[in-house]
Amino acid sequence: MESPHETIIPFDREYTLKDLLPTELVLGWARAAPRLGVAHLSVVMADGTSLAPEPSEKEVTRAIGDLLAAHRPETRTLGKTHKGWVILTPLVHELEILGSLALGYNPDGNAPTEALDAAGTLLGTAITQILKSGCGLAMASQVHGEVVEETFAVLKEKATQLAKSEKKYRLLATSLDREVKRKAEEIHQAQERLMQQEKMASIGQLAAGVAHEINNPMGFITSNINSLEEYAGELIRFVTLQRDLIGGAQRAGLLAGENEARLLKELQHVDEGADIDFILKDIPPLLSESIDGAERIRKIVQDLKDFAHPGEEKLSLADLNANLDKSINIVGSELKYKATLKKNYRDLPPVQCYPRQLDQVFVNLLVNAAQAITDKGTITVSTCHDSTHAIVAIADTGTGIPKGMLKKIFDPFYTTKPVGKGTGLGLNVVYNIVKRHRGSISVKSEEGRGTTFTLRLPLHRAPPAEEQEP
Repeated sequence: MESPHETIIPFDREYTLKDLLPTELVLGWARAAPRLGVAHLSVVMADGTSLAPEPSEKEVTRAIGDLLAAHRPETRTLGKTHKGWVILTPLVHELEILGSLALGYNPDGNAPTEALDAAGTLLGTAITQILKSGCGLAMASQVHGEVVEETFAVLKEKATQLAKSEKKYRLLATSLDREVKRKAEEIHQAQERLMQQEKMASIGQLAAGVAHEINNPMGFITSNINSLEEYAGELIRFVTLQRDLIGGAQRAGLLAGENEARLLKELQHVDEGADIDFILKDIPPLLSESIDGAERIRKIVQDLKDFAHPGEEKLSLADLNANLDKSINIVGSELKYKATLKKNYRDLPPVQCYPRQLDQVFVNLLVNAAQAITDKGTITVSTCHDSTHAIVAIADTGTGIPKGMLKKIFDPFYTTKPVGKGTGLGLNVVYNIVKRHRGSISVKSEEGRGTTFTLRLPLHRAPPAEEQEP
């Protein structure tokens, strides 16, 4: 069965003298013939026409054609026309006579000599060999031409198919690019939701402690307000009574001599009964204490609100020491009953980052540190920097992490805590946030002695990096 592009070469094609014998070659012989004593040389095809006719030899050519038509020689033939003697040597190729070599002599001359006859024979043999070679060349040329033509056609067809495929794949690539961007956006949004859920889980774990931190100042603020309410009542009663006494005395004309002394004594008695001196002394510290408590509540609520705020934020310059203090304020209730907090801050240059995301990192690590301490321990928060990175270390003197678990702690949903105590997402969220900042996080831990998490964050963050899985 033929393939779609298979070519069949017709090797049984019949060639004519015109196909096999170059016209220029015959013309060269014809011009050289007179030097051999030959009046005329031509190659006549089977139909009697000359292969390379010369206008000046038109009559001779016609006479030779007539002679050839009359005799149809299959061997060398000597004939005579009105133009002279002619030797006709048949030109045979593959047992087929394709034409004749005609050598003509002057009409008035004698028959050709043996030498000229031999020359004609030799030339006829040479032409036969040329025909044979010409046939081989013609066949090779035909094969080559048809193969080249077929190859070109195949290449052209393949080029067309390639162009179609290229267009198809270009459209596919465009579609794939859109799909990849859509999926990347979905993944990004899912990660944002995951971080927000982890925030809410952290807030849920801290809720009781935060409520306690708010209730403490609220307790003394309420007590102070009750005291101020009593003091205000006493002051109002004192001022009202004072005004009534002075007003009544003025109206009765008693503000002189003995009557004035009696009035002052009554006012002094009211003053002592209300303990005005104590009230005036106690009001400023009550107000100051209440203002401090209200500010403490405001700061806890504001820090919690900032921490819980959902959605995207823009890169900005942040003081990591201040962010750490804010995170410590949020988890303060979780820390102070478990550990002594030590700060070892160095001055840091501003760091280009997403501040709220780093707040979540610090909160998660601080809560983990507190939960790792079973009895009273120590949590140390240290900061420093080198020429390219800010460095934050959070160390605890807790139970430590078993060596076999260290490689898994950043995996999603992996937790060493009891059921209900952790989501298994805290450290995974920490890892992804640090990677998003083009930073690194490392952990060193020794069972029974504690754990240290060390963050390295670039001072100047590069363009957004792809989120990476641990």
